[in-house]
Amino acid sequence: NMIKLSSIHQNHLVLNCRCGHVGQISVQDLIEVYGGDVDVDAVERAARCSKCKGKSISSVQIIYVGGSFEAMHTSHTPKDSKDW
Repeated sequence: NMIKLSSIHQNHLVLNCRCGHVGQISVQDLIEVYGGDVDVDAVERAARCSKCKGKSISSVQIIYVGGSFEAMHTSHTPKDSKDW
């Protein structure tokens, strides 16, 4: 699963540690530091929990963080059945 950061630059990563801590980081922030060619798996392997300081990441999720305005503004809601 070689998802490059550059392909998900508008997203955030949620990292779940085995200690129970859940961290979230902007992919754009990661790109600014490490570059867009880094893949999500490499981030998972390198990540260190800010709570327990361990490298025990149990899972990573790619999420979109945005307001409902952005979601509604970019989606097409048909006025009627002919408006597709």
